[in-house]
Amino acid sequence: MNNEGESTHLPLTVYHSGECGNAKNCRYPFTGTGSTPEELRQLFRYDHTLIRFQNNYRSISNFLESATVVLDNDNDHTTDPSKWIPIEDIPKLFPGVFCVVSTSRNHRKQKGDKAPRDRYHIIFPVDPITDADTYTQLTQRIQARYPFFDEKALDAGRFFFGNPDTEVYIFPGDTTIDKYLWDLESEEAFAVMEETIPEGSRNSTLSHAAGKILKRWGDTKEAGKKFLEEAEKCHPPLEREELQQIWSSALKFYRGKVKKQPDYVPPEEYNAPPEIKWEPPIPFTQHTLPEFPVDAFPPAIRDYVLAVAETTQTPVDMAATAALAVLALCQQGKYRIKGKDDWIEPLNLFTVIVAEPSERKSAVIGHMIRAVQQFEAAYNQQHSGAIERSKLEKRMLEKQQRNLEEMVLKGKAQMEDLQDISMQLANFREVMPMRLYVDDVTTEKLTSVLSENKGTAAIVSAEGGIFDMLSGIYTKNVNIDVFLKGHSGDTIRVDRIGRNSESIMNPALTVLLAVQPNVLSGMMSNGTFRGRGLTARFMYCMPHSKVGERKYRTQPIPDEIARCYDLTIRNLLDEGTPQIPELICLTPEADKLLEAFSGEVENKLKNEFSDMPDWAGKLAGAVLRISGLLCRATNAKCADFLDIPESTWVSKEAMAGAIAIGRYFTEHARAAYTLMGADALVKQSQYALDAILKTGLLEFNRRDLMRLCRSFKTADAAQVVLNHLTDLGYLALKDGEQVPIKGRPSNPIYLVNPWLYQKSA
Repeated sequence: MNNEGESTHLPLTVYHSGECGNAKNCRYPFTGTGSTPEELRQLFRYDHTLIRFQNNYRSISNFLESATVVLDNDNDHTTDPSKWIPIEDIPKLFPGVFCVVSTSRNHRKQKGDKAPRDRYHIIFPVDPITDADTYTQLTQRIQARYPFFDEKALDAGRFFFGNPDTEVYIFPGDTTIDKYLWDLESEEAFAVMEETIPEGSRNSTLSHAAGKILKRWGDTKEAGKKFLEEAEKCHPPLEREELQQIWSSALKFYRGKVKKQPDYVPPEEYNAPPEIKWEPPIPFTQHTLPEFPVDAFPPAIRDYVLAVAETTQTPVDMAATAALAVLALCQQGKYRIKGKDDWIEPLNLFTVIVAEPSERKSAVIGHMIRAVQQFEAAYNQQHSGAIERSKLEKRMLEKQQRNLEEMVLKGKAQMEDLQDISMQLANFREVMPMRLYVDDVTTEKLTSVLSENKGTAAIVSAEGGIFDMLSGIYTKNVNIDVFLKGHSGDTIRVDRIGRNSESIMNPALTVLLAVQPNVLSGMMSNGTFRGRGLTARFMYCMPHSKVGERKYRTQPIPDEIARCYDLTIRNLLDEGTPQIPELICLTPEADKLLEAFSGEVENKLKNEFSDMPDWAGKLAGAVLRISGLLCRATNAKCADFLDIPESTWVSKEAMAGAIAIGRYFTEHARAAYTLMGADALVKQSQYALDAILKTGLLEFNRRDLMRLCRSFKTADAAQVVLNHLTDLGYLALKDGEQVPIKGRPSNPIYLVNPWLYQKSA
C-alpha cells in the first residue's frame, strides 16, 4: 500500500459535521481538504461526505457536485472468508485506477454474529459530476461489476460515520474509475459485436461498441463506418439523431480524455499483433525452501538437533521445529516478553511439521520430547505419596458430603454442617500428577488441563486428528476459542456443571503437530480456521524429503550431547511456575533489530505477503516470542544442578537468531498458503502440459485440449488451466488475441513455448 505521494487527483475535499456517530444529522457545514493519509485521517474522524450539497444540507434533491464516487465494502457478500476482499487486493482489482481507502468503524472487529474482516470505504476521484442521477448510475455500474460493494449504499445522498481510529491508504494510478470501466466495457462490447442488439440494450451496447471502435481505428472515417455497421444490428433500429448523439459522446470522451492518457496507444500500434518474446516459463512451484538456521540455537540445543537429524536420517528442520516447541513448553507461563510499552507477548508457540507418512515424524518427536517425559515421570514418582493422599482426602470429603446430604434430608443433621463440608470441598486443592503435554484431547478436556496446570498446557502429536476434531468431524459445537485464546494469552472462562465458574488468567498453550500434506491442505482450505485466524497462528515446517537418500547405518546420538540437552531441558522445567510471569525485555541493540524487521514485514504486506496477510501480520510477534525462548535457553547451563542466570534481557545475538528463524518460517508459510491452496490447479496444469508435449503440438485451441484431456468435462474447466499456463509463460495466444475479462473467448489459438521442446531435446 502506498500511503504517500502527490497526485493530480488530490487533494480531496471533505464535508463534515464536526460530530461522530450522529445518524440523524444532515448538516455538513465544515469543509477541509487532504492530500496525505494523516490529513485525511483528521477529516474522516467526523461524520462526513464528499458530495457538495446546497446549503450544506444533505439530501439527494440538494445534490450540487461531486468530484468523487464513494462505495462501501463490509465483505458481507459471502460467508466464505477466502472470498472476502482485503484492502491489499484493491490495486489488483482496479489496476492503474487512483483511489483512496479509509477503514470503517467495525474494521477487523466482530460485528454481531459476523467474524472480523476488512471493512472500508473506497473513494474514486472522477471528473466533477453535477447531477445526482449521473452519480448513482456510475456507482451502480461499479457495483454491478464488483458485487462485493454494498448495493444499498449507492445513492447520491450518502454519508459515512466518522472513525477516530480510521486507517487511510492512497493507491496511486494514472486513470479514473469511469475511464477504466469505459475501457473494460468497450473490450466486452467488441467481443460480442457479431450478435444482434435487442431493444432495451441498444444505447448502452452501442456506447460501449463506439469506445472499442475508436480505440481500434481512431478518429477516422473508417471508425465512423464501423460504428454504423454495428448500429445496423439494432432491432428495432435506432433513430439517426440517437446514433449521432451516441457517436458524438464517444468522440468527445475519446478526444478529451482517452488520447490524453499517458498510456495511450495509437491505433496503428494497437492493431499490430505483438511480437512474442519467448522466455523460460515460470515453474509451477517456485518456492525454494531454506533449511532451518540451527546456529540460532545455543550449542546444547543445536548439537542435539543435528544429532537427531543424523540418527533418524531426517531433514534437520523437523528436529529444529520440535526443539522450538519443546523450549516453549518449558518456559510458557513463566515468562512473557516485552517488545515495547504497549506490546507484550507470551512465550508459547503453535508449530506444525508437514511430511508424508514415511518421513519418520514420530521418531523425531520422540527424541525431542524424551527429556520432558523423563522430567514428568521423575516428578510424579517423587510426589506419588502426596498425589495418592490427596485423592483419598478428596474422596473422603465427597463421601462426607453425600452422607450429610442424606442426613439433612432426614432431619438428622444441620444445613450449616453440609454447607461447611461443601465449602471445604470447593476450596480443596488436589495434588495433581504433572502433565506437561497431551497427545489426544478434546477442547473440553484441554480446558480442564489448562485449569489444572496453572494455565499452561501443550499438545504434542504426530497425527493430524486434532484438526479433524476442531473441524467438527467427531463432535458438534466445537469451540476453537480455547486454541485462539491459548495462543494469545486472553482469559478463558470455564463453566462446569455443578461447580462455580473459573477464569484461567494468562493461559499459555503450545502445540507441536506432525501431519501429512493432505491434512494441511484440508486445514488451509477450512473457512472457519482461516477466517478466525487459527491458520495464521501456526509456524509451518515443510522440509525437503530425504526418502530414497537415507543410510541404514547411522551415527547414534553421542552420550554427552544427549546429556547436555536433557540437562538443559530439565533446568528450564525445574524453574517452577510463578504466580505472575516474569517479564523479559530487549536490549537497545535487539530492539533496533526488531524494529527494522517489523518495518520490513509491514512494507511487504502490500505485495509479497498479499496472499497471506493474516499470517504475516503475526510474524513480528512470533519472532519476539522466539527471541525470548532463545534468550532463556542460552542462559540455561547444561550442568547437573539448576543453574540459570537471572538475566532476562534479549541480546542482539538472540534477536538476530530469532529473525533468521522467522525468515525460515516465512518461506515455509508461503509454501503452505500458496502451494497447498493451488494444489489442484497445479496438478491439472501439469497433466495438460504433459499431454500437449507428448503429442508434440506447436499450436492448438481449447477444443483440441478437451479432446486430448478427457478429464476436462466443461469448457470453463479447460479455460482455467489454459489461463494458468498462459500466465506462467508455457503458452501464448496467437496474433495477440486476448481472453475477455468476462466470459470465454470463442476458441482462440494457443502457441506452445518452444523453450519446452528445446529443454526436452
